Amino acid sequence: MFLNLTNLLFTNVTMIGVMVTICSNNWISMWMGMEMSLLAIIPLMLTKKKTSSESSMKYFITQSVASTILLLSIMIMLIGVNMNCEIYMAISMAIKIGVAPFHNWMMIMIEGLEYELIILILTLMKIPPLNILSYLNINLNSIIILSMIVGAIMSLNQSSVRKIMGYSSIFNMGMMLSMINNKTMMSLFMMIYMMLTLMFIKPINELKINFINQFNLNEKNSNMKLNLWILILSMGGFPPLMGFFNKYMVIQNLIFNKQLLLTVIMIMMSLIVMFFYMRMTFNLITINSIQKKWKLNLTMKSYYSIIAMNFFMSPILMTLKTFM
Repeated sequence: MFLNLTNLLFTNVTMIGVMVTICSNNWISMWMGMEMSLLAIIPLMLTKKKTSSESSMKYFITQSVASTILLLSIMIMLIGVNMNCEIYMAISMAIKIGVAPFHNWMMIMIEGLEYELIILILTLMKIPPLNILSYLNINLNSIIILSMIVGAIMSLNQSSVRKIMGYSSIFNMGMMLSMINNKTMMSLFMMIYMMLTLMFIKPINELKINFINQFNLNEKNSNMKLNLWILILSMGGFPPLMGFFNKYMVIQNLIFNKQLLLTVIMIMMSLIVMFFYMRMTFNLITINSIQKKWKLNLTMKSYYSIIAMNFFMSPILMTLKTFM
């Protein structure tokens, strides 16, 4: 995505819409903020890529249907009709963030987008629906369990990096929904997830990697490969990297709330997620790699900072968590 003045304007409007939803104290203002973000991000999706128009149309239709359900639920609630509107509001928000079983549209749509837009859709655009879900007094355990299972198992047979990121996002949304009643922990989870996603997409976009088997094709930049290897392990939640802190935080919250079944399911699915991320590192480091791994010439400070951040931020965050 080329960041000209027009794209910069639409990006700012998207972020303003997110802030409007977060800062609003009534349902109509929250709905208006989400619509502002939706209308601003659609022009950003229209790039030179051939499939961008199709993906933008699918995204617009899906989000419009979800927004219509939300608006109807709000109107029924304001009229005072005796209906359980929170269920329909939760369904509309589940459609917007693409959690299971409302995830198929995202897997189809994400293949036609550039990596920069994937960052926005998998992170920034999910903040307003999560904020609305936090105000609903409804049990989301079925959606949480389905999202963890679908996100972990369905990514095992994927070779596309975009689809792996999509299913990983579904799994992370399931973990995030388990902390929906604790906004501080949920915000910290989202901040770490956004940081890891941004750091992961930057090198694979530079290397033009679209499939797993392309990780072993670039033998020239060993520094970037080492950086990418650490980021992949961190996204899989490999201790003691920074991504592990998110899982530690979720497990601690579930045990504190006596959600033992969710804790067991989350740990089992996390092992599967760690497996398919480690499968990506096998292609990156071990298979068909020409250069010797012990002769990496680490000269750039940015790579040292990425490594240090992942290795040392997790213990620091775990220590700070004890005082929260």
